Amino acid sequence: MILRLLTGMGLLSLGQALGQAEPADDLRVLEGDQRQVLWNVLINQSRQLDQQRAKRLARALESPDALEQHLAKLRENYRGALGRFPEKTPLSAQVTGRLDGGSYRVEKVLFESLPNHHVTALLYLPEKGSGPWPGVLFACGHSANGKAHTAYQTACALMAQNGFVVLSYDPISQGERTQQPKARRYGTTTHTLLNHGSRLVGRSVVWYSAWDGVRAIDYLLSRPEVDRSRPIGMTGTSGGGTQTTFLMALDDRIGPAAPSCYTMQRTDKFTGKSGPSDGCQHLACEGLHGIDHIDYTLMRFPRPTQILAATEDFFEIDSTRETVRDARAVFSTLGRAERFGYHEAEAKHGMHVGHRQEATRWMLQWLYGEPFSVIEPADIRLFSDAELQVTQSGQVYREFENEEDIAAINLRLAKRLEAKRKQFWKGDKAMALAKVRELIGLPETRPKATVRRKGRFQNDWAQVDKFVFQQPDGMPVPALLFRPPNHGNRRLDAVIIADGRGMKRVAESTLVHEFLNEKTAVFTVDLRGFGETRDAGSNAKYQSHSHRTANVGTHIGRPLLGQRVGDLLSVVDFLEDVGSDRVGDIRMAGIHAATPAALHAAALDDRVQRTILQQSPVNSWVDDVVAKPLRSDMVDHVVPGALRWYDLSDLEFTLKDRLWK
Repeated sequence: MILRLLTGMGLLSLGQALGQAEPADDLRVLEGDQRQVLWNVLINQSRQLDQQRAKRLARALESPDALEQHLAKLRENYRGALGRFPEKTPLSAQVTGRLDGGSYRVEKVLFESLPNHHVTALLYLPEKGSGPWPGVLFACGHSANGKAHTAYQTACALMAQNGFVVLSYDPISQGERTQQPKARRYGTTTHTLLNHGSRLVGRSVVWYSAWDGVRAIDYLLSRPEVDRSRPIGMTGTSGGGTQTTFLMALDDRIGPAAPSCYTMQRTDKFTGKSGPSDGCQHLACEGLHGIDHIDYTLMRFPRPTQILAATEDFFEIDSTRETVRDARAVFSTLGRAERFGYHEAEAKHGMHVGHRQEATRWMLQWLYGEPFSVIEPADIRLFSDAELQVTQSGQVYREFENEEDIAAINLRLAKRLEAKRKQFWKGDKAMALAKVRELIGLPETRPKATVRRKGRFQNDWAQVDKFVFQQPDGMPVPALLFRPPNHGNRRLDAVIIADGRGMKRVAESTLVHEFLNEKTAVFTVDLRGFGETRDAGSNAKYQSHSHRTANVGTHIGRPLLGQRVGDLLSVVDFLEDVGSDRVGDIRMAGIHAATPAALHAAALDDRVQRTILQQSPVNSWVDDVVAKPLRSDMVDHVVPGALRWYDLSDLEFTLKDRLWK
């Protein structure tokens, strides 16, 4: 950022403790351990949206016409949340090798879903003949070796033995499609890291995965062995169940579908054994738009769907059992009860034999009209990872000098959007700021927080009041107000300080002492998820302390950044309510991870006369997030779709006359 004010002047040297610093207990505002409170607040809001969704569906079920309208609205909301796809480009497909499995054949396939973005895949064919046979798309779960995983090979071979042409393709960051080889953790962790930049440019890893699936169907239908007169089937488990769920509701060419080990109630998944998952499993604003897992089955009615579940899965079976009731009710109300199926196996998570057999049977029922049981033979020949390797090098990033991974595609798009952003900010400033509010989930009219004073103490240099800003959503935001001794309630200017490392750090540093004087009071505040309310649920796999809270915040349409902006503006509201006879100028200092929130708050509210921003981990979304996808703790600062309209520098420019110098 341009804002490097006061750097090197010693004014913001937070490491130096004051000789008069108070003991830690005296600086604490909230009672007890509050490290779970933000999570609880967000889950409560997610549950409320679930209840609203249930009420809408119950009303729709009162008549077939109302239900059809409800399903149409779900489809509209989904496609709007996912975003538009580009024009299709040449697949440039090639077959790089062939294998004989005895009872089936395999061809090694390579194609480009986007220019210079390669997909490695395996085409399974029946043992003899040239077809045409019905086609099935198989989506792989979160296996490191992708399409070569034993259970996935077996599933595809079984379907080929039963008369299907099956295309199994490596997901992003798996198999031969490693996206970021320098990542600390290979594989699906990068689904989440790549999702940050993807969301900023208006896409997502869900978007990229779905597009891979769309182009995989294009390839499948290009093969002469595939019967184009019939719909395509689709199945997959775990992460493949996720891909199946998103794609089966999007691409009308998919007929029978059988997602495995994925479908349950979304909020139950958040609070369950595994919590929020990788970036490939979360589409922004699903909760806000009233879309739960099962709704992807509902919105594709009347195409046949079978949910495959496992009783010992960490996708909790009780939640699955409850949510499939919605599908049964919808398909029955519309007179097609036989087109929804549910199969439950006594098994753990995965594409085990029960699911392989049932997925094959489902395809036979709807693509051949043969609803017969399938028994998997014990002697299916499988191949090693090396034998199934499509590329010579084993990785597309090594195979092609011009290979573009998702990070490179996102960066190119972010830079291409720069002209649009500049043009947008040349227009009406009020309209631009209104768009910012919309994107961060901050309503124009905010209900005010309830402010309670929790105590007071005084030392030889300040009178300190403890406050709690009880937000309308139930979140307690603690704050400390420092005023000069013997201030006599005279009129004082106010400095609001937010630091991502917590207000205790601010209070124990030289910072308050530097700003506090006979004319100036200091308010330091712990924005939600910082300091006293820092969330307890960190997950090192996802390289972000806020992984779970940020995911739920985005799910409900309230990015963490926007929530924190609201917390800051509540302090401004309070100072305004105190009155101009006692409060003069209002200034704001944002430090470390709180800086983006302070930037937004100051840009959106001209009651903040001056602003200092320092030590921000993100100075530009383009340069610091999209261009650097492996950075940790970036999820706090992600606003879906923001770079279609503004970067942080655009907001910074609006403050050019209000910088604190």
